[in-house]
Amino acid sequence: MNSLFLFLLCLPALFAAVWAHYRLSAHSPSTRWITSGVLVVVGLAFGWVMASVYTENQGLEKVLIFTISFGMAHVPAAFILQLKHWRGSESDQD
Repeated sequence: MNSLFLFLLCLPALFAAVWAHYRLSAHSPSTRWITSGVLVVVGLAFGWVMASVYTENQGLEKVLIFTISFGMAHVPAAFILQLKHWRGSESDQD
């Protein structure tokens, strides 16, 4: 695969990971560290599997695939936490 294409996919995936952890601190302050830890472990495991088992790329492309996979594991959490944020913001305006 093209390294530039992988790099461009890497940016939104990393944004999703950062956004999930940012939103997590606002929605579950008491269990934030546990949930963040679980997300990081799942992201690392998914990244490792995708980079080492399901691809034959080497070098930079393997690192980029790992990073994309790490970020993609955070997308569902980021999406759910953003929906919860919007729902909370709308209820404050009523």
